[in-house]
Amino acid sequence: MKGRRIVLLSLIIFLVVNLAGQDKNNIPSTLLPLDLMRAIVNEASGDLALQNEIFLTGVNRNRPAAEYQQQYFETEIIVNKLKEYGVDEVKVVEFSSSLFSRSDKTWDAESAELWMVKPEKMKLADLKEIAASLCSGSSSTDVTAELVYVGPGNKEKYYENKDVSGKIVLVNGYPEGARRLAVEKYGALGLVAYASSHPEFDPDQVGWSSIRPTEKEKATFAFMISTRLGQELRDRLERGGKIVLRAVCQTQMVPYKNQLVSALIKGTEFPDEELVFTAHLFEGFAKQGANDDASGCVAILETARVLKKLIADGVIPPLRRSVRFLFIPEISGTAAFVKEHPEVVRRFFANINEDMVGEALIKNNSFFLLKQTPWSLPSYLNDVLAAFIEWVGQTNCQTIEYRRMLLPIISPTGSRDPFYYRIDKFFGSSDHIVFLDGGVKVPAVMLIAWPDMWYHTSGDTPDKSDSTQLKRVVVISVASAVFLANAGEAEVEKMILEVGSRGLKRLAADKRKAEGFLQEASGEGLHKAYKRAFNLLDQAAKRERTALKSIEFFIKQSSELKQLLQTRLKELDQTERLLKAGLEKLYRFKCQTAGLKARRLGLTPEEKRLARLVPVRTEKMKGFFNSWEFRRLRGEMKDLPKYNLGRTEFEVRNFIDGQRSILEIRNAVSAEYEPVGLQDVENYMKVLEKLGYIKLVRK
Repeated sequence: MKGRRIVLLSLIIFLVVNLAGQDKNNIPSTLLPLDLMRAIVNEASGDLALQNEIFLTGVNRNRPAAEYQQQYFETEIIVNKLKEYGVDEVKVVEFSSSLFSRSDKTWDAESAELWMVKPEKMKLADLKEIAASLCSGSSSTDVTAELVYVGPGNKEKYYENKDVSGKIVLVNGYPEGARRLAVEKYGALGLVAYASSHPEFDPDQVGWSSIRPTEKEKATFAFMISTRLGQELRDRLERGGKIVLRAVCQTQMVPYKNQLVSALIKGTEFPDEELVFTAHLFEGFAKQGANDDASGCVAILETARVLKKLIADGVIPPLRRSVRFLFIPEISGTAAFVKEHPEVVRRFFANINEDMVGEALIKNNSFFLLKQTPWSLPSYLNDVLAAFIEWVGQTNCQTIEYRRMLLPIISPTGSRDPFYYRIDKFFGSSDHIVFLDGGVKVPAVMLIAWPDMWYHTSGDTPDKSDSTQLKRVVVISVASAVFLANAGEAEVEKMILEVGSRGLKRLAADKRKAEGFLQEASGEGLHKAYKRAFNLLDQAAKRERTALKSIEFFIKQSSELKQLLQTRLKELDQTERLLKAGLEKLYRFKCQTAGLKARRLGLTPEEKRLARLVPVRTEKMKGFFNSWEFRRLRGEMKDLPKYNLGRTEFEVRNFIDGQRSILEIRNAVSAEYEPVGLQDVENYMKVLEKLGYIKLVRK
């Protein structure tokens, strides 16, 4: 027995030592040398980033009215930190007004309280305690009135047999959806609402919302309360109880300044080629979130610090290209910067946008996502970021083979969460869409953690962030910046191989998807499915061809690299032909087994007509497309054609390049998303033409 124990113990020691030794040899390679990746890991600090996040959003702070005309609290923190870190050319950039508003004033709340006065006195909400308590857009008030429950309040049926005139309505949903009926039509004084992103997860979070009465509509107010409290009030009312509330708030419209912070680490060899990091410092001025998006701001702030430190210590040479950092008002600030500083934007060769990156992944049931560029702007950028993200994922999970993380990226005060990640398709709704716009055309990706269990609620506080997660994001950001800003011949070779190889993987997935169209079709539907499948492979090959060609930016004069790139492009052409030939064989096989005659691909009369019609941008559509202005103009003009493009509208617009026909644009977007109606695309083009954004030119 004793001998067996000795043998077993010896075996365990052997395995532990052997596996530990294998760790060093089995750390996967990536685009930068391992020694440099270790140096980046050692310097990056998630704790410093989290401390800066706490400085920005650690307390519930009501902005003084005078601050709107001065330097904002958040602006001052970012500027001071950048200067402390020795970052070059730190500037506060001011612009007069938002592109999405005609007003030179913004809403501000000074105080707000909501009280139950009957059947007992109880404070229900206080702006000093929870900034989300009062909806932006609320007007000053001091009213005492009975509370009436109207469900979601957004349909007539919720007001049947109820008198809400002169009363306050309780809404199970967001208040703006109920305001027009409750206040405008039925005469309610105001609203109390409960709605949040994940009430099933945290019923005590208070949703962040707004109301938007026009100048012609009644001034009113809306308070937000937690789902738990809202349900308690609802239950008391439904049991026949009577509740009387007092709502008191003091608000005002104040003149304000739009500000962003710009900082630059200037390149030595190609200073006019800039990689730009963005994160939104403001999402409106009333309330800011810790994860959304102070976490993005502190991540790119720490990225700037680490880059400066690595350069100062001689770990990396001075950057050949410049790296800029923009801390902005979300979308509106980025759009204003693009409009007012085109001479700077022309230098941008890529954008990395960081929005909600600091979430503790397990706490939020979350994944860290790379949202790639859309098909209208394929780029090397996707694969460079994907390579570093995958490397962090591979080295920061325990595998059954090695039983430990191969190269832990963990902060002293952070979690030991595995790095859950996903390389995902394009999604907008943040600052990167400004750069991706067809009138700007800067390749841009978004880094984001999703879902967030406290998204746009009172619960979006620094305790939901994780210094380990922030450290990992900074490692990815710094590595990407070093690789792209210092890319020379060796890096370009890696880029060509990386994009080419990953492109083959994407094409393989597209091939299987295209084959699925044929497998799912039957009867006469086979012909339509084949046309759709062929279009998918055709557009996918164009996507990969453009992604490879995007590397030409870095090649400069190297004939060897140009030849390598051309070789990969020729290989892609061969692959495309093989994929299409294989698809045709499958189509003919499916037709044969179904007793159908295979057809040649061809165009319908409508497709032939629209293949000859090319939309060309006018001066009005050069630069960032102001969708707010477009909707306003569209609303003022009568008898415009109807269209329904949904989420594809952004890409339909982006594919307008003066070369593609309406048919080609429809085909491109149909491959990227789902089949889009040709009539919808044509009608959208007609609307753009009538509003002066494009001209339709016949080939």
